[in-house]
Amino acid sequence: MWGERKVARRAASRIVFIYICISISWIFISDYALNNFPILESNWIEIIKGSLFILVSAFIFYYFIQKGIEETLKVEGKYRLIVENVSDLIAIVDRNGIIEYTSPSHEFIFGFTQEELTGKSVFDFLKKEDRAQIKNRLLINEKVRVPVEINLQHKEGHLVLVECKAVPILDKGGVVERNILFSRDITERKNAEKELMESEERYRKLVEYSPETTLIHMNGIIIYVNQAGLDLIGAGHVNQIIGKDVLEFIPKEDTEYAKMQMGKIQEGVSEISEYKIIRLDGKVIYCELLGFVTTYKGENAVQVIVRDVTERKKAAEQVEFLAYHDSLTGIPNRNSLYEHLDELILCNDDKSQMSAVMFLDLDRFKMINDTFGHSVGDILLKQVTIRLNSCLKEGETLYRYGGDEYVIIMQHTEHRMIKQLAENLIHILTTPFIIQDRQMFISTSIGISLYPNDGDNVEALIQNADTAMYYAKEKGKNDYHFYTDTLHLINNRKMEIENGIRRAIDRKEFALYYQPQVDLNTRRIDGLEVLIRWKHPEYGFISPMEFIPIAEETGLISLIGNWVLETACHQYKQWLKIGIPLQRIAVNVSSRQFKDKTFLKAVRDILHETKLDPSYLELEITESVTQQVEEATIIMKELKKLGVHLSIDDFGTGYSSLNYLRQFPIDKLKIDKSFVGEINNHIQGKAIVRTIIELGNNLGFKVIAEGIENEQQLSFLQENNCHFGQGYFFSKPLPSEEIGRLLMRGTL
Repeated sequence: MWGERKVARRAASRIVFIYICISISWIFISDYALNNFPILESNWIEIIKGSLFILVSAFIFYYFIQKGIEETLKVEGKYRLIVENVSDLIAIVDRNGIIEYTSPSHEFIFGFTQEELTGKSVFDFLKKEDRAQIKNRLLINEKVRVPVEINLQHKEGHLVLVECKAVPILDKGGVVERNILFSRDITERKNAEKELMESEERYRKLVEYSPETTLIHMNGIIIYVNQAGLDLIGAGHVNQIIGKDVLEFIPKEDTEYAKMQMGKIQEGVSEISEYKIIRLDGKVIYCELLGFVTTYKGENAVQVIVRDVTERKKAAEQVEFLAYHDSLTGIPNRNSLYEHLDELILCNDDKSQMSAVMFLDLDRFKMINDTFGHSVGDILLKQVTIRLNSCLKEGETLYRYGGDEYVIIMQHTEHRMIKQLAENLIHILTTPFIIQDRQMFISTSIGISLYPNDGDNVEALIQNADTAMYYAKEKGKNDYHFYTDTLHLINNRKMEIENGIRRAIDRKEFALYYQPQVDLNTRRIDGLEVLIRWKHPEYGFISPMEFIPIAEETGLISLIGNWVLETACHQYKQWLKIGIPLQRIAVNVSSRQFKDKTFLKAVRDILHETKLDPSYLELEITESVTQQVEEATIIMKELKKLGVHLSIDDFGTGYSSLNYLRQFPIDKLKIDKSFVGEINNHIQGKAIVRTIIELGNNLGFKVIAEGIENEQQLSFLQENNCHFGQGYFFSKPLPSEEIGRLLMRGTL
């Protein structure tokens, strides 16, 4: 402010001084001209008056000039302050583009100082090919000019994109004398716009070509759908979908649920929901939907991502079905039996109401199965199941317990009806079965226990019915018998077998056989499954199906299991020493042995004693252990810490806790031979095997199929990405001497 006053005073003083000099000179010149210098003779009073007038007018003139200059300087200072501090570029150029003035912002944006720019042509900073075009568009003789985007050369060499507008300054004749150039650096804005456009393009292509359906609706009316959505709903053109209400594709019984979910989305709650969707062709599919609030063309809308889970749901339903139903016959399995019977006991408050458990075992089935093969045996089981079911009425349910064993539950019944059903079951099987043009005869032995008289829990009722069934067999088969307390006498053989197990290890009556596990793609032997055989001194070879359950029941299974594991590890170590190539050896672990508190320690001790690398050992665990999820997971994790491989044996036979299967640290799933045998017989059998293989592969497990007996089964397994297999098609179980010679060959 003081600087402005000082400048104004100086300027005003100079102007007034000139004014006084001119005025006095004028007086003297005028008097001289009139009177030829009679100044000494003039009227001094008039001269003094004239001088006073000049001084007073000079003072007034000085005051107003000072104020005017001060105001002018203030305005000029403000404009200069704005120009020199504005972030945009301001330059003054003459009509030819020569720079006369630049704002300081040029140095910040282009690196050139005002001194470096002044006197230069603005076109020196343009690419040569752009100069003529920019000159015509920017410095034309018009009062209003359209902004032009210009790439200007930075002092360091790179280009800076600016938006420039020229405002002409005209002379009195209306000709452009110079131009004021107003420019703004738009490099970042353009880059942002470019990135936004590229991002929008990527998003558009992502949505358009995504395999998952994306649709947008406003208040339920569809306004956008991608190609995947058209394919999902079966539409040939987008006009078949646009404008329709989303609820048109939801079954009526689900519309209230859909409206509720849509309301949650509007409230900002996004969650995956499962819906049934009706296609245009009327087919119903299952989908998972995730909706969230968005904007579309500036208005609020809802975007929905839709995933078709029909195949996955069918597979899950199929696997769930397998958990509670027998894959061969389609009837409820052992798992379903235990749940049903347990529920019956828990819900039966009236102990006077009697229920019955019938345990059926087919007579002579093993002979037919061994003589004609598993495929014929499976066909026979299916036909037997149909006949047995035909005898049942409401309140009576048939279950396949395992192998050739069935269980029937009769709810709220009486002795007369139980006997009648037992007789009908025996009678229905007397008619021969025709399989592959052969007549086959089979009968059944039935044991019956009654609730609550013969037991108040599931295990007791089934065990007592089983005991009664064995008694019926001993009587000559093809008969039925009710459980009584005296039936313990029939357990003599069991006692003899139990005592024999205790002595068998010391007497070296047990022997190990080995069945090759083969890589289905290379036919190379990948591993061996260890199988135990018992040659009793009195009874000869006793089937593991007979003595293993007794060993589990009596607690001797750990004794046998530890012997098998130790013997197998020693044998494997010997094969390694002589250079026989082998990936690993698989040892079965029963559910009772697995749950034994000493099991983990036994495995550690045996591996330490035999000095076998744990990676060579694979433990095959039965499905029944997966029912106790937490306990099983802890034990499995400890085994994995040792470096041992784990597999689930006989997968799909009815015990797997499928919801927790993915949590188990297992390496391999083993498909039960009953499923493999179905490959030859029925399309459904193939579908079941394919489902199990896909489940295993999707969970990251290796899959091995047992019971391969022919080329057809092998080809199907190979086509569906089953990794390994074993069965009589490759080799029957062999003693160590014979399997050693086979291993030296390496392939089958």
